[in-house]
Amino acid sequence: MATAGNGRTHTKQTGTPDYDDPVFWDNKFSSGRDVGEWLNPGEPLIDAVMSHLDRRPALDEPAPSPRALHLGPGISKLGSKLCAEFTKRGWPGSQILNVDFSFEAVRIGRETEATKEQSQAMHWMQVDLRSWEDVSRTIPYGPFDVVFDKSTSDAIATAAPLTFPSASEASNTCPTIRQVVEESGEITLSPVEVLALHLAPLTQKGAIWATISYSTMRYDNLPYLARYWHLNSRTPLRAPKGETSSFAHTPDVFHWLYILERK
Repeated sequence: MATAGNGRTHTKQTGTPDYDDPVFWDNKFSSGRDVGEWLNPGEPLIDAVMSHLDRRPALDEPAPSPRALHLGPGISKLGSKLCAEFTKRGWPGSQILNVDFSFEAVRIGRETEATKEQSQAMHWMQVDLRSWEDVSRTIPYGPFDVVFDKSTSDAIATAAPLTFPSASEASNTCPTIRQVVEESGEITLSPVEVLALHLAPLTQKGAIWATISYSTMRYDNLPYLARYWHLNSRTPLRAPKGETSSFAHTPDVFHWLYILERK
């Protein structure tokens, strides 16, 4: 079983938001202080996901409807946009699973989907992506053809590293991480690498993980991630500009669209 708890093993600057704390997000969502869209509205992410799904090999028989896993949607409209694309193609929205560790995000999401016909209603589940006990509950909804997130990996990256002792309990440890522990003994992994290893059993070869991040190196130098995921592309996206003076020069800021493919 991984150890980290609330005691941080990494440096946190005083006054910075607790992006790795579900209570922080519950307060934002319940108070209406969160606008819902981080970085950008996410159209490039939807385009990348649908391009991948539309290129699936054509078989003699109709291919089964794809399955999608949305990580950390919060109150974003991103999942609804994907659901609309599914509907256009005759795919049920119920093939989309939204997971978030915020109780409020899940509550709001479920209330919205309750107004839809059952086959078109997306699923919502409260999941801490750092916990295999939580993540493993998504297995019945998979295997997933696509996993996608908009800055969720960024938020997870602010969390403490997780240490997995050599005597990790099998039931509480992801099989891919357990294999690493069996090879190397006790190991400490960054939260993003833990996420990547947790996603491996939920996907099959050829599935993609599409992410928009503010970081130019979100998935770099993570050797255990690279066992299961190949970085296909890293595309710069010009960030939306806020209101600025016409007399002031503001340099371009870029976000990054990552496409990782399951090996």
